Amino acid sequence: MTRAFRIGRVFGIDIEIDYTWFIIFLIIVVGLSSGWFARYLPNVSPGVRWLIAGATTLLFFGSVLLHELSHSIVALRSGLKISGITLFLFGGVSKMTDEPRSPGVEFRMAIAGPLMSLALAAVFLTASYFVGQLPGAKVLRTMFHWLGVVNGMLAVFNLLPGFPLDGGRVLRAGLWHWMESLGDATRIAASFGQGLGVLMIVGGVFVFFTTGGFGGLWLAFIGWFLMQAAQQSYQQLVLRQALSGVPVSSVMTEEVDTLPSDITLDRVVNEYIMTHNHPAFPVSDGGQVIGLLCLPDVRSVPRESWGHVTAGEAAPPLSEHNTIAPNADAWNALVRMSAENCGRLVVLENGILRGIISRTDIMRLMRNRLELGL
Repeated sequence: MTRAFRIGRVFGIDIEIDYTWFIIFLIIVVGLSSGWFARYLPNVSPGVRWLIAGATTLLFFGSVLLHELSHSIVALRSGLKISGITLFLFGGVSKMTDEPRSPGVEFRMAIAGPLMSLALAAVFLTASYFVGQLPGAKVLRTMFHWLGVVNGMLAVFNLLPGFPLDGGRVLRAGLWHWMESLGDATRIAASFGQGLGVLMIVGGVFVFFTTGGFGGLWLAFIGWFLMQAAQQSYQQLVLRQALSGVPVSSVMTEEVDTLPSDITLDRVVNEYIMTHNHPAFPVSDGGQVIGLLCLPDVRSVPRESWGHVTAGEAAPPLSEHNTIAPNADAWNALVRMSAENCGRLVVLENGILRGIISRTDIMRLMRNRLELGL
């Protein structure tokens, strides 16, 4: 089950909010209301401060969204695919399905976000100055000043040379240009990211034990996230390079167990899922595959309805989301399986079932390549 939901579409890019975003939204609102606005707007009632804090936090995440849109627009203009932007606990992320094709593209895409944040910082600070000259505009001046400062800090933080931060991507672009190897550049930039994460964890723990402030724990938490993200980004690149160019036909399973469309879900669970231990099965009707039934599809049907709901009724029809061609890259298959949270794809050629590919098939391929030193 996905943890994010779509709230809109900008420039053809889906905008999603992860459920963890509500946690950081509340933390910022509470911090602003009881901290920044309590200090600079002491004569404003607590209820009004909460409203101001909420509006300011929304404007801040609007700034984060513009930061990520800058990355995404540059990527799209460079011929890369962006599957969407997600706002979550640590800010926002542009979900790029392709790697940059050159160091220049990597640099332009990486630097676009911090430049947008710096521009927003300048706009908000300028607005704060001019609004501050007007009588009775202290609330707006305080809001704009905070937004200007925070956008500036966001730009500076993202320019730190630790992959996958923007500064780490700038570093990777330089290393890639110099070493002429994306893999080596990513490995070194990711090492910087892990080192930066360790420093943030140590610094955060030190701050917490010396001051007792929540900020120290938050810094350590961000450092841990950066460490994990750096390691996973490098591992993903290694996996991508290993699977790119490997056709699905060389990995897929040709012998496929299919479900008749009229079989009930309770029989599917007892006779297929529990027996074969597979997460998904193609559904056929009259010898023609019409859908792919995955575990989430079964779980979405109330248990008491399993006795009369059929596989054909519960299975989503075949589409570009749950099928793939035999000559497609195995990497593309893995990305699609991850996006759809199913674990298997139907392999079709001109509408004819050729096989099925699963995460297990791909992991088996990777294990064999590693054992053979390929």
